[in-house]
Amino acid sequence: MRHRDEHKQQALLEATLHEVAEHGFAVTSVARIARAAGMSPGTLYLYYRDKDDLLEATFREVSRRIIAVAIEAFQAEPAGAFEAEPSTLSPAAQQLKSALCRVWNALVALGRRQPALFLFHDQFLHSSHMQDALRVANQERAAPLLDAFALGQQSGILKQIDLALIEVFMFRSIYSLLQGSSCQLPAISDASFDQAFEMAWDAIALRQ
Repeated sequence: MRHRDEHKQQALLEATLHEVAEHGFAVTSVARIARAAGMSPGTLYLYYRDKDDLLEATFREVSRRIIAVAIEAFQAEPAGAFEAEPSTLSPAAQQLKSALCRVWNALVALGRRQPALFLFHDQFLHSSHMQDALRVANQERAAPLLDAFALGQQSGILKQIDLALIEVFMFRSIYSLLQGSSCQLPAISDASFDQAFEMAWDAIALRQ
C-alpha cells in the first residue's frame, strides 16, 4: 500500500491554486495540475477522488489562509491609528472601526503578496462548485468577525442589514480593488485603498 506524502498533497493544492487563478476552472485539467505539481495524474488520484474533490480541498485551504489572516488582524492589539485622530464616533464604534481597518489592511497586504489566493477564491465563490457545506465551514472559521458584526448591530453601531451584506461591502470590494490594481496604470494607490475602506465603513455603519 502506498503512503500519502503531505508534501505532495500540499504541492497539488498549490498547483491547483495557481493554475486556476491563471487559467480558470474550464482550462485547468487534472493533467495540467499534476504536471505543475511535478507528478503524474495517477499520483494525484492517490490524494483526491477527482478534479472536483481537489478543487474543493484547495478552496478550503485558501479560505483557511484568508480567514486566519483576517481573524489575527481583528484580534490584534490596536495600533492607535484611529485613536490619534479627532473622531465623533463613540468609543465602541471607534474600537470596531479600528479593528475592521486592521482586517482591511491585512487582507489588502495579503492580496498584494499572494494575488492567486484572491483570484482562486473569487472564482470558486461564483462557480457551481460552491456548496452550502463550504459556506457553513467558512462561517464557523469567521465566527469572531461575524459575532462582532452582530454585536455592532445590537449596539446601534452598524446598520440593521443582512450580515452577508456587511461582509460584501466591507471585504468583497477588496477583491475588485486588487484585481483593478493589477490592470490600472498607474496601480491603485494606498491612499485610494484607504478611501475605499472609509467608503465601506460608511456603507455599513449608522451615523453616530
